[in-house]
Amino acid sequence: MQNNTFFGHSNAQNIIVLAETASTNDYLKQLLSNFTPLEEYTAIMTMKQTAGKGQRGTTWLDQPGESLTASFILFPQKLTPQKQFYLTIISSLAVYDIVATHTSGQTNIKWPNDIMIGNKKVGGILIENKISHSRIKHAIIGIGLNVFQSQFPSEISFKTTSLLKENPSLQTTILSLVTEIQTKLKYYNEMLLKEQYDELLAHYNQLLFRRDLDALFTVKGNTIKARIVQVGKDGLLEVECKQKKIKYDLKDITYQL
Repeated sequence: MQNNTFFGHSNAQNIIVLAETASTNDYLKQLLSNFTPLEEYTAIMTMKQTAGKGQRGTTWLDQPGESLTASFILFPQKLTPQKQFYLTIISSLAVYDIVATHTSGQTNIKWPNDIMIGNKKVGGILIENKISHSRIKHAIIGIGLNVFQSQFPSEISFKTTSLLKENPSLQTTILSLVTEIQTKLKYYNEMLLKEQYDELLAHYNQLLFRRDLDALFTVKGNTIKARIVQVGKDGLLEVECKQKKIKYDLKDITYQL
């Protein structure tokens, strides 16, 4: 069951609402493979996602009606695959803005694209790009955000939170949050179209989780103490360890929370 929902204000885009689907990213990819015409920023959202995906091959778990699970379509212009990390930047900034608007806790972006309140994760992003002829044909931005959960399984409760837990007086709906994310994605994507790369990267780095703080990380099975310096244009994490600066890819280093 799906509905096309349109809103009156100028920034709103098309939203397709599903009662249940395995993955909103996969559903959106299927629409595109069927040559279904979609406006940029169209969102696929579902009340129940049964096989959501996260970074490093993990599964995004959500409870029906308690989480925002949605995917958004972008058609990047002038963006080469070498600059695809900027899609991570604009999507992270968009979700950060929404979380910061609805909570008062310390909000940060944990590289590359987890959204944190304090030391707990509230949301995550998975981006899947279609590259053709050395160009990004489209980008599917899948977003999972804990909204109304009041409890989590004991094995993750120490590192996971929700908007409601951080703000018991939360007044919003999941549909409203999706429209807010659409608006923010459009705002930051327009900066990308204007090639404001340095400004976007600087803003992202300002919000980086544990930047300039001594913290523990796992590298090749070993624990190291390091300090995050920045994330570069290439999307690599630069840390300082024992007075040496080293860059890591996502698969090479893990935060210890």
